[in-house]
Amino acid sequence: MDERMLTEILAAHADQLAQGKTRQAEYLALFPGSREELAPLLELAERLKDTLASVQPTQAFRQRLHQKLLTIARQRLAAALPRERPRWRQPWVIGAAALGSALSLASAIGVIAYLRRSKATVTG
Repeated sequence: MDERMLTEILAAHADQLAQGKTRQAEYLALFPGSREELAPLLELAERLKDTLASVQPTQAFRQRLHQKLLTIARQRLAAALPRERPRWRQPWVIGAAALGSALSLASAIGVIAYLRRSKATVTG
């Protein structure tokens, strides 16, 4: 029997055990050619089910766990989100500021040159 089929049978058997039903004989009847491989696994699953005790967590534990999981989820989400650069550090803002500065400087030079020419024509 291939591993996938065996996994499916054991999963179905585990579901039945969780519901309190024991159907080992039915599974063995459905797969008579795999009896030697399947029987010990089904028996082991039933023994484990009988041995393990069902545990119910307290409400306080559940609330603490809920809060911890939410905190971890928020931290992971915050770490995964891309960090936005401040607007003043974005390249287009820096370029616009440099262009504005250059235009202001050119205007100031133009005004000074105009005033000197005007003064030279009035005095001369």
